Amino acid sequence: IRVVKSFWKKSDASAWAYKTEAQIETGTYRRVQEAERLSDIKLKEVLNIYYEKYLVLNSTDHKKEKYLIDHLSKKPIGNMYLSDITGSVLAKFRDHELEEEGRSSATVKKYLMMFSRAINKVKAEHNIPITVNPVGTIKMPAEPPPIDRILTREEWRKLLVVCAKSNLYFMKEIVIVARETLCRRGELLRLKWQDVNWDQATARINITKTKKPREIGLSPLAIATLRSLPRSTDGRFFPCNVNGFNSYWRKVLKAAELQGVFTFHRLRHQGATDLAESDWSIAELSAQGGWSSLASLKRYTHIQAKHLAKKMKTRA
Repeated sequence: IRVVKSFWKKSDASAWAYKTEAQIETGTYRRVQEAERLSDIKLKEVLNIYYEKYLVLNSTDHKKEKYLIDHLSKKPIGNMYLSDITGSVLAKFRDHELEEEGRSSATVKKYLMMFSRAINKVKAEHNIPITVNPVGTIKMPAEPPPIDRILTREEWRKLLVVCAKSNLYFMKEIVIVARETLCRRGELLRLKWQDVNWDQATARINITKTKKPREIGLSPLAIATLRSLPRSTDGRFFPCNVNGFNSYWRKVLKAAELQGVFTFHRLRHQGATDLAESDWSIAELSAQGGWSSLASLKRYTHIQAKHLAKKMKTRA
């Protein structure tokens, strides 16, 4: 092994040469160098490399990812060196977020998975000498059972009343359009006037979760609702960023007494169930909602027993 390093003082050079020679002779030199590399890079630096080199180029929602990375970088763990990030440290971080900060299990799991993905990607392509990802050594927080219900008629009416009182002027409209179109939150926040073909009653969703644009149909109610909205300067029907919208949405759920039992994404389930009960075919539902598999579609439809009973009566 040939190792070179420059020094200002001969005494420093001699001391370094003596130490390095001893490490080489005992076979510990590479391990020491790897440890020193881990002591030179902080977790927040790894997160930012991950964002700048990969997420910006590959994520359809990289602005949301940037917000999360900035949030995590400001936490004490973000300022720690990789050499100090152990399973024990991560377990304490997990418990602190759950118990002291009051974060949900899903949120804390999202934090930990961001750490894990960033470490895996950066160590593989930037020669970071980590043999074991420390996130994989701890237990993920247990998540509560997933929400598996749709709103009753009374809950839906109450939700719309609360939405109409929201300080976000289009809250009621975006909720209606979400149920009518099966669009995801991000898809609606990006939807512009130029994306809609009013004559054909269709809309083009340019940026999707699956990275495949799709054309969707618009119901008369969806068209009327979209037409009722004022024109924004950038052409969007719902001009708001994700974090701002979520802040208003949380207040709506609290006022409607739906915290913990409903999410904005459940409107997609609600709409899919509406269409399934209106005898839409699997192919039609998949095209409207952008599902690529029957298994995915099944998770979104919640056919009620009374609808099945009604269908059975037609056999009599």
